[in-house]
Parts: sequence; structure tokens; C-alpha cells
Amino acid sequence: MSKPLASPPNGAAQPPGPVRVDVLLMNTDRSAFAQRHPDDAQKVITALQAVRPHWAYRTWAARDGELPPDPLAADAWVLTGSVASVTQPEPWMERTADALRQRHAAGRALVGLCFGHQLIAQALGGAVGLNAGGFRLGVADTALAAQEAWMDPPLPHLSLFAAHEDQVQQPPPGARVLGGNAFCPVGAYAIGQHVLCTQYHPELTRPFMRDLLASFGHKFGAQVVARAATEIEQPVDAALFMHWVARFVERSLQAEETP
Repeated sequence: MSKPLASPPNGAAQPPGPVRVDVLLMNTDRSAFAQRHPDDAQKVITALQAVRPHWAYRTWAARDGELPPDPLAADAWVLTGSVASVTQPEPWMERTADALRQRHAAGRALVGLCFGHQLIAQALGGAVGLNAGGFRLGVADTALAAQEAWMDPPLPHLSLFAAHEDQVQQPPPGARVLGGNAFCPVGAYAIGQHVLCTQYHPELTRPFMRDLLASFGHKFGAQVVARAATEIEQPVDAALFMHWVARFVERSLQAEETP
């Protein structure tokens, strides 16, 4: 974290420090494939640094039981994806869910990606389950049902890399579904001005997806892999979505400051 600024002269207001973002690493994959790439928390940090290089980032290995001692200290939490399943709870997931509920009750910003999107939904009273359609791999299109102020510039559809079998089947109470598709109706949701979640992966890159198909394509089946191999070469809106995430967090912080 950056060094605190000195007090300004003449009693002027002190400039605010950088936005503090805690990224919770949820992915339990420790395979040789995983070792060839930055971990999921670093993927998120790299993608956010491209749009907010002055923010302060820290990783917490939630998958190993490591959580911030004060769940409300950081301005925002971002929860990564994972090969783990919310439908098969483990103690570290339960501890993380408890902390999520504390942040939610306090109105502090939460952003969930894929597994994070699912864990937040379940922790706050929604339901997660296996998709009857099987594994979704490639690029998914989310038809956006509404345009919110932080969606600037706006888009009617959002394309992001996809790699999931579980998904949110019932959003949490008070959530507004931002968009989805026939395969995954709850592709993204928000709660109030402080929770933003997507089933998809704005942090992943095309080289990562290519390696994923090359390494694990035999597990997904020829039809799934053939479709995914074509889709992942298409343009995605990852950079734009991370810009939206940054704007969402900033607006959430502004809402906290408004009496």
C-alpha cells in the first residue's frame, strides 16, 4: 500500500488515499496447468490495474483459510473463480461466506466472478446448482436487461470468457438480474449499490483459454471443445467490464459517503 500523504498546508482537505481492493483467491487448482499461469487473484489485479493503476491491491488466499482480519477495512472485495464447487461446501467457504454477510450488511463493495458470483449468491440467500445443459466453455453473451449509471459506455450485450458447470439458479433476495442468456438466465446481478456479480470471466486472457482447451479438452468432449475453440478467438468485452467494475466500486464508495 502506498505511503500516506503528508498533511496539506493551510488546513486544506487531505486528498483521499488510493482505493483499497482485497482480492480473495478462491481457486483450489494447484495443477501443472495452474502453475503455468498467474494465479486467479493476480489475473484480477492485472486486469483492474489496466483501468485503475493507482489503486492499492492485496491478495488473500481464502482457499487456504486466509481472510482479512477486518472484513470491512478494504474499500472493495473481489472474489475470484475456482474449480471448487459451492454445492460441495468446505470450511473455508463457510468462513468466507460469514465475512461476505458482514460486508453486505455494512453496504461495503463486493464483486464476484464465476465461483465468487455463486458464493455471494448462496451466502446471501440465493441458490446455486448444476446446469442441466452441462459444461459451458468458450465465450458467453449476456443480454443486458437494464442499463445502469456505471455501465459507461453502455452496451446491449456483453461477451466474456466462460468456464462453468454450476450457476446461480435463484438470485439472492433483493438482487436485480442485470442480464443472462438461455443457458444461464442469471448471468449477472447486483444488489443495492454495493454488490456486482457475473458468472463469467473478465480476468481471463485468450492465451489462457487456448491452454485450457489444449490441456483439458479431453475432459469436456469433442463438441464442447470444437465450439469453444471457435468462440475464444472472437472479441470479448473484458476490458470494458473491468472499467465498469471500477466505476461500480467508485459509485459504491460515493454512496457510502452520502448522508
